[in-house]
Amino acid sequence: MAMNFKSLSWGIFEQTDGPVALVSSEELAFKFAVNNINRNRTLLPNTTLTYDIQRINIYDSFEASRKACDQLSLGVVAIFGPSHSSSSNAVQSICNALEVPHIQVRWKHHPMDNRDTFYANLYPDYSSLSYAILDLVQFLKWKTATVVYDDSTGLIRLQELIMAPSRYNIRLKIRQLPLDTTDTRPLLKEMKRSREFRIIFDCSHLMAAQILKQAQMMGMMTEYYHYIFTTLDLMAINLEPYRFCGVNMTGFRILNVDNPQVASIVEKWSLERQIPPKPDSGLLEGIMTTDAALTYDAVHIVSVSYQYAPQMTVNSLQCHRHKPWRFGGRFMSFIKESHWDGLTGRLCFNKTTGLRTDFDLDIVSLKEDGLQKVGKWSTSGGLNITEVPRQNGMNITDSLSNRTLVITTILEEPYIMLKKSDKALIGNDRFEGFCIDLLKEMASILGFSYEIHLVPDGKYGFQDDKGQWNGMIRELMEHVSKAFLMQKCWAANDMILACFSMFFVTI
Repeated sequence: MAMNFKSLSWGIFEQTDGPVALVSSEELAFKFAVNNINRNRTLLPNTTLTYDIQRINIYDSFEASRKACDQLSLGVVAIFGPSHSSSSNAVQSICNALEVPHIQVRWKHHPMDNRDTFYANLYPDYSSLSYAILDLVQFLKWKTATVVYDDSTGLIRLQELIMAPSRYNIRLKIRQLPLDTTDTRPLLKEMKRSREFRIIFDCSHLMAAQILKQAQMMGMMTEYYHYIFTTLDLMAINLEPYRFCGVNMTGFRILNVDNPQVASIVEKWSLERQIPPKPDSGLLEGIMTTDAALTYDAVHIVSVSYQYAPQMTVNSLQCHRHKPWRFGGRFMSFIKESHWDGLTGRLCFNKTTGLRTDFDLDIVSLKEDGLQKVGKWSTSGGLNITEVPRQNGMNITDSLSNRTLVITTILEEPYIMLKKSDKALIGNDRFEGFCIDLLKEMASILGFSYEIHLVPDGKYGFQDDKGQWNGMIRELMEHVSKAFLMQKCWAANDMILACFSMFFVTI
């Protein structure tokens, strides 16, 4: 997309193939930002921005170059996007040659020897993001973790974490998500079998939504697991089904929703876009994603920069003539030197690289009330967790409310018996006895539900010569069940309901 402050803003946006061409969030945000600037009149009181949108196929770098040249021939002050790497690189080469600022809002690998002078990217610098993830892992005192990445760029984004074993006491296992499919169940099954409970996912929020749904199907959304997602759009996922699972889920957010002005703009965006997401997508409707927020901020930071050069003029540029824009170098400097408090916090760039290396991130975590801010990370101050810890002595059984426990047991009259009936019974209705009645009463008082199943080998649990357990103990250790129900005497007690993952209750 390109911008001309006297009359016209151009947009080059990628679209995906399909029966209906999908409008990107960046395109919607570009229009939204231009309309807000025109209505507000405080930023550019003497200028009315208009726009014309041109769309390209997502992998067509030739078409991207042609559209960029068409825009430049009309006279523009900056080109925004496109976002895909091959198309973006093609447009960047043209902008470098003709000295026109090129603005990006998505992650892009920026080599150390990069010479893209006419370049600015609002997406947080990947090396700084990598430090944020490493700081969080260190705070959590993880000694082992699994890193799951979507494509090879994830290894670049997570480089500080991946190099951590050589500097810190942590063991990492690296895995890749399956290619060309959203079915992650085989991978999840393997991680579950290998008892990998601390997992870092580097993927889009679209893939993260699918992973969470499939993890729930695999029984991997329990308090044993802790997931960290590197996507900045965790808030765009429908997390309602997981609030009471007990799973530990942590992520990052750059959208500054604590600011009332930002919250007002985000709410306005949502009201204008109450379009239901695709069925079973696992996403929330009307949410402003990070890409959209960064695009909104990009339009504003370029507009702010224009205030410093009101006499700047634009002229037609021809790709085949290689004659650069005479104001391009000066305007690029204005952009890199500008500061703006946007939807994604403070906006400023490294004056040499054009990267956004100074920014703040909210640390968010899933609670029973939904996704909550529990801390903050900044490039200057590092990690600061602000969540108040649970008070010592708090009744831990409070955490059972709205939970479902899988309980393993053994038949033993009169405590736990199969109910006699002429009808086929299913689920918990199959059982009766003193322990069953007691369990039912406890569930009513504490507000939890449960599923009873018999241990397959019919054993309480014994350790063999190799240190391997069987019976109910094995099921607890492998997290097949969260508690067991038994009549046997432990420490002179007649019956115990032992929930190894959280607490012991003796009666």
